[in-house]
Amino acid sequence: MSAGARAVMRELKQSVADAGRRLSDRLPQLADRITDHLDNVVRQVRDTDKYANTVTTRGPNTKTTHFDPDTGRPVQEQGKILEDFGGSARGDNATAIGRLGNPGDDGGHLGAHRFFGDTRDEGIVPQIANLNRGAWKKMESEWADWVAEGARVDYRIQVDPPGAVRPDNFQVVYVVSDPSTGDIIEVRNPSFANVNGETFDRIHTR
Repeated sequence: MSAGARAVMRELKQSVADAGRRLSDRLPQLADRITDHLDNVVRQVRDTDKYANTVTTRGPNTKTTHFDPDTGRPVQEQGKILEDFGGSARGDNATAIGRLGNPGDDGGHLGAHRFFGDTRDEGIVPQIANLNRGAWKKMESEWADWVAEGARVDYRIQVDPPGAVRPDNFQVVYVVSDPSTGDIIEVRNPSFANVNGETFDRIHTR
């Protein structure tokens, strides 16, 4: 973690308690600012208006998954995470979605189950198990660390090819911010091929 990030995190827990009363009038501006960061990293933002979408909420967390109605498979997902719910019983169709891919694939949640609970089919992709349980899981664990420190994580995941039954690649960008001030703590943009051996350099916040 950068020195600047450490300094912000030292102050973060103290400032979160005041977030509600200071933030209400600034939410639209902060949302625009975070979106600008996402757009600046992912230079080509897909025209999601032409796709169908589903919205999933759990507590303060929300995500929108855009999918190709012809294939039923995802094109892009973006979400906001403020709480980590940890492990919980699973009742969605992840195992069946994994079987749409190669033998041994997992059904990987674009937005982790620990944040959003059960997910509709279009928010789950066939993902090679080594990625789903390795580098991708490390990224999700980093997000959980940030949330545990009181931060907010906004993410966007682009699926390539868009609407593919089994994606070849995932382009991710996420912005970590202080929800009480809107200060940006980190911006990262990892990409993953849907193959064995992908890595992720996790930031440990604690």
